[in-house]
Amino acid sequence: MMLSTLALRTGAFRSLAKPQATQRAIVLVQNRCASSGLTEQIEKWDSANQIFYGPERDTKNFPHPVQPETSPPVRLGFIPDAWFQFFYNKTGVTGPYLFGTGLVLTLLSKEIWVIDHNFSEVIGFWGAFIFLTKKLGPFMNKHLDQSVQAVREDTYERPLAEGKVAFENTIKEAELDIWREDGQKYIFESKKENIDLQLEAIYRKRLQEVYQQVKRRLDYQLDIQNTKRRFEQEHMVNWIVNGVVSSITPQQEKESISKCIADLKTLSAS
Repeated sequence: MMLSTLALRTGAFRSLAKPQATQRAIVLVQNRCASSGLTEQIEKWDSANQIFYGPERDTKNFPHPVQPETSPPVRLGFIPDAWFQFFYNKTGVTGPYLFGTGLVLTLLSKEIWVIDHNFSEVIGFWGAFIFLTKKLGPFMNKHLDQSVQAVREDTYERPLAEGKVAFENTIKEAELDIWREDGQKYIFESKKENIDLQLEAIYRKRLQEVYQQVKRRLDYQLDIQNTKRRFEQEHMVNWIVNGVVSSITPQQEKESISKCIADLKTLSAS
């Protein structure tokens, strides 16, 4: 008990106690999350928090255990200060020292604690231990703090920072994808309008083809009617002309020519 208290006071294990406990807790949580679904673990975590940290928890009679960041204070390098505080209310300030001195004297007088010629080795051992603790304790504490800080940075802080950056990039990419997906509706509308325009163009093209086909057929029928009428007119004119020409006698033709010549002479004389 004394050696462990002294070691905690010198800081040999102070910096390692909390990170190791935290690391074990994180590893346990990671293993449990890996063995089952994340949603189920979150529900169990919320349920446990509701039970142990909810409003129904009796924190007065059953307070939450808190891990101290530092070791409790000691007196004389190895005696807990709480023992002195216990005696102060009953015996005053000198009570703990008188009690300790009386206890040592009682053990010596009753020969419960027997001192032989090898007791000097105990004094030398504790003297060397205290000397090394005073001289090497701060250096070891600083070295262990640096080692723990390096382990903390490599194990927790750097992965957390990298994970934060990766998650931020993932969020940005997701937001960019959402923005792109929002633009799909406009692309869909433009494609729909493009298809409507193509259908309209095809419809107008087919209407034009129908119009041309109908016009061609109507023009054909009109040409037939015009040709038929022209043929009938030419035939009628030829028939009348031929009839008139065939009805004129040579004498009538001679008289007609003479009359025309006379008319021409009259016109030329005037």
